[in-house]
Amino acid sequence: MTTDHERRDLADIEALTVEFWYRVDHENGVGVADLFTEDGVYSVANGQSAGRAAIAESYVNRAARGPRLSRHVQTNLRVRFESTSEARGLSILTLWADDGEAPLDLKMPISVTDVEDEYVKESDGTWRIRHRHLSQVFLGDRPGVLPMGSPTEPTQGGR
Repeated sequence: MTTDHERRDLADIEALTVEFWYRVDHENGVGVADLFTEDGVYSVANGQSAGRAAIAESYVNRAARGPRLSRHVQTNLRVRFESTSEARGLSILTLWADDGEAPLDLKMPISVTDVEDEYVKESDGTWRIRHRHLSQVFLGDRPGVLPMGSPTEPTQGGR
């Protein structure tokens, strides 16, 4: 049975995941790194960014490519609480994205992806992402553009 405390925590985690994609789609990724723990990891099959600074840098590099329009549509968030301060989530992400500015021609999504999250409730009571991993289930014909990894060896894996 779900407690009132778990319902509040679930609402906070849902708000966190919505805020993440809002910042990517509407603020060019500015502030996304703040949603992670200090040592948080954002990973895809062929790379990762570890720590807030590296995550923030990946979005600076994404923005440097020029205008990018994206809409990350997240659904079916399922959260399992491991303890009062740790939880895991799984959701489905459908992504429409392309270079340029609105309005762009409508195309098929570039991917359908499983999003696996580990969440931590920090001492200030704020839920943050400790690890977010994207596992692509269906791929379209356009590549992702979020550079993952160290600046000397970036990989194009995130969308």
